[in-house]
Amino acid sequence: MPYLKAKNLTVSSKRLNDELEKVNPHLIYVGCKINFQSELHLEDYIEDNFQKIFPDLALVKRQHTIKMQRCDLLCFTKSGKQPVIIELKNEEDRGLVSQLTRYRKAILQEQPFSDIIDYSLPVKLIAVAPAFHEDNYTDKEASKFEDDICFHEFTIKIHENSAKFQICSKTYDIPYPILGLPESQTSFELSQISLSIFIRNFISNLPLEYRQDFTALRTLLMAQPKVKEMVSSTYRKVLYAIGEGENHKKLAEITNTSKGVILFLWLPTHVKTNIKIPVARFGLVLAKDNNPFSEKSIVEWLVCTKTNVNLKNQPNNNNLGLSFNRHGMALWTKANQYLFQASLGSQNTFQLLIYLLKGIKPPIDEETFTWWNSYKSKTPENLGWYIDLAIKTWNYSLK
Repeated sequence: MPYLKAKNLTVSSKRLNDELEKVNPHLIYVGCKINFQSELHLEDYIEDNFQKIFPDLALVKRQHTIKMQRCDLLCFTKSGKQPVIIELKNEEDRGLVSQLTRYRKAILQEQPFSDIIDYSLPVKLIAVAPAFHEDNYTDKEASKFEDDICFHEFTIKIHENSAKFQICSKTYDIPYPILGLPESQTSFELSQISLSIFIRNFISNLPLEYRQDFTALRTLLMAQPKVKEMVSSTYRKVLYAIGEGENHKKLAEITNTSKGVILFLWLPTHVKTNIKIPVARFGLVLAKDNNPFSEKSIVEWLVCTKTNVNLKNQPNNNNLGLSFNRHGMALWTKANQYLFQASLGSQNTFQLLIYLLKGIKPPIDEETFTWWNSYKSKTPENLGWYIDLAIKTWNYSLK
């Protein structure tokens, strides 16, 4: 089922959708850190506050493309019209210096806006990021443009319930809501701030009693780094992932069909091969009349499948035989047996689960083995536990 893109909207709907995205950026809280939800939101913030943050510079153009090279911000100094290129990163990046020097060459070859920029002066290269990998400093020292390369590290802090952007020893307000803060109550009204036209239509197809819990779950999923929200052309499926392709990393999927609403999560799985991050798509079958988005709902079965969940295949007392996929994972697993089945004979999955659940990397000590042997056959049955595990798996896979 294809997922909608902005081009599928009517002209008026696309305009409204673009306006919603522009006026509704947000921050996310992940791993005890606050960051912009995407690099696009960081770029929006810098552009909107450019004169405050860079008072000595004039912004000429954002996302300027020359010869397949695209720089985030093309600027010049107000005092001498010296060309300046600014590259913005929402996370640590090892290849910043080479990226900036490629932009420099392309800009000098084409010399855009030469009526206001003096290209006889050296091009100043500025990188803005929350952290700089050691390789960046090594590359800078090795570059013949070292004197023209500047690194500006920024941080985001909370002060008196609002976010603050700190860079070059100065602090600026960020008037964005923060998603994912621990122990925070997410109101239905706050969660509406970043709803696209696509997701509004998806929600309108959900039963009324599910909508508020869905919005709370969506807020939690959208608080994870790099997550994109994609809605199907029928507005009956929504995917939370980096992309929809088979090789793209995925976090969650929700389907709404005539047979009911099903939540799918990408969770650690049993594998026969030496896959570094063994993860598969599991549909969660809940106890009767349980809400598919409430963290308190009880999970009865996990179904390892790439397609829809067919409840006719659900094992019962008269049909206890198990079927397995090609990697050896049971297609239907009782919730309280998930950890046991997923890690059965699979060293990579066992080590992944130990890290996700206990934060322990190999070698595994005897005390942890003892804990595992007691815990693995008592997997929690509430939906919130599985959602949390899927989120931990997602963030681990991004490392």
